[in-house]
Amino acid sequence: MKRILAEIHYAVLRYVLWGWPVVLIDASLDAWWGEPATLWRHLLNDAGFAYVLCAAAALAALVLDKGRRERSMAWLCGLREGDERERAVTGDAAKTTLLLSLSFQVVLLVLSLTTVQLVWNAAAPKGTPHGLLSVGLKFNSADQLGLFPLASSSVQAAPAVPGRALFRGYLLPPAVFPILLVSILLQLAAFRAFSRRRYDGMDA
Repeated sequence: MKRILAEIHYAVLRYVLWGWPVVLIDASLDAWWGEPATLWRHLLNDAGFAYVLCAAAALAALVLDKGRRERSMAWLCGLREGDERERAVTGDAAKTTLLLSLSFQVVLLVLSLTTVQLVWNAAAPKGTPHGLLSVGLKFNSADQLGLFPLASSSVQAAPAVPGRALFRGYLLPPAVFPILLVSILLQLAAFRAFSRRRYDGMDA
């Protein structure tokens, strides 16, 4: 049974490594000819969907399999952990990369909450401001947590300011807010879990 599972696992990884042209061809045919209407197009579409499922399984194996994870990092980033000095260098690089990634995602998270309103009034008297730029932070569950939020649905021009609104909306689509939030929390939880397991192994 273990041998069969190992062979299936190997086949899934090989398909993920070499099966990406199937997804590319299926996407190209879908863009040129529309939805599949023949048997071979349906089979190609099913193969593309199978590739997506296999890719998810490969990512899970990459996270859970320590040996495969270290080989992948050595191949992608040229990292080796042969001795304590190299492990220290790798750990420092991992912490720095995590902080950089979290900082960038936090900036994007704030931008998805930032609203901008630019109102221009060409008929304003001479000597008075012709425009108004308003920047603020706004959280609305209908926008940030809705299934299909509209970027400018809840951002209205100030009624006390006459003129035409040239721009009204969020700097980033509010739909990215839950995705970024889950990504930040997942990275923090994964880093704490893996580091705690490594510390427990050293103590043992």
